[in-house]
Amino acid sequence: MTLQNQLFDWAEKTVAAYDHLAREDKSCNMAFHTQSNLSQLTQSPKLLILGVNPYGNCKYDYPTDDNGYKGQIQNENWQIPNGMTAKKLLEGNPFERDKTKWRIWKPVDILFKMSGIEYLLEEGNYAYSNMILYETRKETDIPAKVWDELLPYTFEFIDILKPRYIFCLGIKNSFDRLVGKNSCENIIANKLWIGNYDQSIVFGLPHPSYGAWNKHYEALSTEIQKVITTAK
Repeated sequence: MTLQNQLFDWAEKTVAAYDHLAREDKSCNMAFHTQSNLSQLTQSPKLLILGVNPYGNCKYDYPTDDNGYKGQIQNENWQIPNGMTAKKLLEGNPFERDKTKWRIWKPVDILFKMSGIEYLLEEGNYAYSNMILYETRKETDIPAKVWDELLPYTFEFIDILKPRYIFCLGIKNSFDRLVGKNSCENIIANKLWIGNYDQSIVFGLPHPSYGAWNKHYEALSTEIQKVITTAK
């Protein structure tokens, strides 16, 4: 089975689970999506970047509110008038074309360039998604039942991709849920952890959106470069 066939099967199951929960439980009525375009991958990417969940507060299936904001299904940019589909999930976030303006992306770009691994961010070399696909303003807004019911789909996604490297942007709800603190090494206090998931080397870093990497780029890039150079 090709990588795309595996991803499409995964997307069908994932959409069904997220769609069902969003419609069944008002607390889970949230837009959901991946980030990078997964439909173009023909082989396992060298890199997977995993955030916690997308930032936003768009509802999934919801009438236009008093301020004129539409739910994801109503939003023409998503082209999902009957709800999310496997095809659209794999095509990712239509706004990803503007990722260079996102608070999360500039620090990633700087760190990878300083580490000498900017080639990993070239088209076809990486995938970018999140542990949970529902979008919220804060990661603490993710209901507990979402973690319980939907996190297994993320593990299946990773198992399909089999990336060489995984960069977790967020410790508690990304790195810890994937690797766990008991089976990793803290390379830089409170800034960089390294562990393994199956055959993948996993880097755990605080989420960069609010300047957590400021003043630490040089130290982070030095240690990351050491690990990747040794792993080659």
